[in-house]
Amino acid sequence: MALGAAAGVAWLGHNLDFDRPTRIDRRLRRVARAESMNGVRVLLSPLFPLGLPGSYITVAHATSYWLRRRRKHGGPAIVSAAWLGWLVHRAVKLGYRRERPLRPGTRRRTDSYPSGHTAGTTALALTLSYVLFREGVISKRRAQAIAIGAPVLMGAHRVIADDHWATDVFGGWMLGGAIALACTAGHPESRSDERIAVHPRLFLPWRESDPFTRFARSG
Repeated sequence: MALGAAAGVAWLGHNLDFDRPTRIDRRLRRVARAESMNGVRVLLSPLFPLGLPGSYITVAHATSYWLRRRRKHGGPAIVSAAWLGWLVHRAVKLGYRRERPLRPGTRRRTDSYPSGHTAGTTALALTLSYVLFREGVISKRRAQAIAIGAPVLMGAHRVIADDHWATDVFGGWMLGGAIALACTAGHPESRSDERIAVHPRLFLPWRESDPFTRFARSG
């Protein structure tokens, strides 16, 4: 699945006309720039520094240290996801030159695809939620909230802030997902599996053989 997600990033980048935004890009940008979105824009603005590599890489290292102190697994996967979320997206940007949405008072930039804030946040959020759930640190609901909520909020912020086109965000989601899948592929079994066996109704969109796609395990 990691290769499939990575292929999706390449496919989208290949098929986008970087000289002209797509119809969905233009429509969503009009919605995002509407006066009624001003309050949402202000509300989401604190997400900008959190999506910078200095922030999410620090969070990854702090979480890894916390897990190691409690003799739990998964710290290296979390740290790897954060670093790769930054390094891989920077490498991918070298292959695409897409102009960002133009705004008054901002300089012209051609590093729009894919969204780096979205890719880094998605890679870390998916890996973090998976590891913490498998280690029995957080519940199913909290894991789902992190895995879904953080990428969605960051992606929405990048469009509403008029820093990226919507298709840049789509590419960031796929790239971050590919990184997370690769980083969690070798995560060891942990005591959280015992909890799954005891509670046969426990449901997550992940399966043991493939992180993030497990649907259920009967006890």
